[in-house]
Amino acid sequence: MKIEPEKLWSIEAEAGVLGSMMIKPECIGEILSLLDEKSFFKPEHQTIYNCLTTLFVAGIPVDVISLRTELKQLNQLEKIGGVDYISQLMDSLPSSANARYYAGVVKDRQQYRNLIQTVEKISKIPNEPLKINEQIQQVQELALSLGDGKLKRGYFTFAQDTEKIAAELVEDKTFIKTGLRNIDFIIDGICPGELIILAGRPAMGKSALSSQISLNMAQAGLSIIYFSLEMTCCGLVERALKQHTTAELKKMNVTIHERADTPEKQIGFIRTIKKIHEVDVVCVDYLQLMSSGTKNENRTQEISTISRKLKLAAIQENIPIIALSQLNRAVENRDKHRPRLSDLRESGSIEQDADVVMLIHREDVYRRQEDPNAPQDGSSEVIIAKNRRGTTGIAELVFLDSKVTFRDKAKD
Repeated sequence: MKIEPEKLWSIEAEAGVLGSMMIKPECIGEILSLLDEKSFFKPEHQTIYNCLTTLFVAGIPVDVISLRTELKQLNQLEKIGGVDYISQLMDSLPSSANARYYAGVVKDRQQYRNLIQTVEKISKIPNEPLKINEQIQQVQELALSLGDGKLKRGYFTFAQDTEKIAAELVEDKTFIKTGLRNIDFIIDGICPGELIILAGRPAMGKSALSSQISLNMAQAGLSIIYFSLEMTCCGLVERALKQHTTAELKKMNVTIHERADTPEKQIGFIRTIKKIHEVDVVCVDYLQLMSSGTKNENRTQEISTISRKLKLAAIQENIPIIALSQLNRAVENRDKHRPRLSDLRESGSIEQDADVVMLIHREDVYRRQEDPNAPQDGSSEVIIAKNRRGTTGIAELVFLDSKVTFRDKAKD
């Protein structure tokens, strides 16, 4: 493979970025959203960039004197070429107005270097002593690691960002409603970037509730991706037809995927669909049927890896992800069988990663197990056991056997 050096780096563009940051410090905030230390190929430029951003974040005026002082304290001034090299960077700059263009060139070169490194790593995978599915998993992870080339700043300052964030909060104040009033009353709805865990014991109706919420959102005009690892597409459509006509379902923007059993496969599919149309909400049914694709992990570590990847996917793709999860058997031995956060099966870091945790409880199911002739009223509870944004509580619902779905329980 022939690699052209001019595609790997541009010392002139790197110098242009650094010169712009010194001559026009107000552009540093914008540069930070585009580049990081590794964007620069030349080590001396990495050092200078780090010093300039350190000064900027600390609120220290950025100029030649403050940069020289910072480099001296770090014993780096002579290593980068001294004051003469700093002056050379500034003198070689035609105009600081082109800072964003220079940054774009530097970013392009970084992406090309990352691409070459990734291709080299992928080329070695077929020679590793791994099973074919593990090799495929590694290729997928490396390919997804390239991302879209966008860099999100990892920090914010009150001085620079408060006004912008406050405006965005006002714009984004509308939450995505679940369509079940008693749940929305407690959590307001769900938000992009959140991981929502919907958990329960077998036969409690996890799939029924998640598909109901998905249908409610789709009916409201949202685009849904539903990763179903337990039920088939036919089974889900059959359930949906108990509540909606064929004509109604055809108008809903719902995509069902049956085989994406790793976070990488799911993220890849989400990005593929996003090239066609918007994706508003993702649902995963369910965590314990997924694989992390990582070798030599115990099940608890594997589930932790999966939940963490899903949380990061929610943030990176700016969508809410509803993930279903099993609860352990401790619920069965408890009086009234009421679930708790600690009942999350193979929990690992699920509770930690989740923004909202909802636990389904249907005492009817236990009564039916003990006495098939016992009266059933369908009373159900969704226990909001964790809500990072606000209050917790219990949403009262009713399960309708004939339609395999949930409805809000009236106050009376």
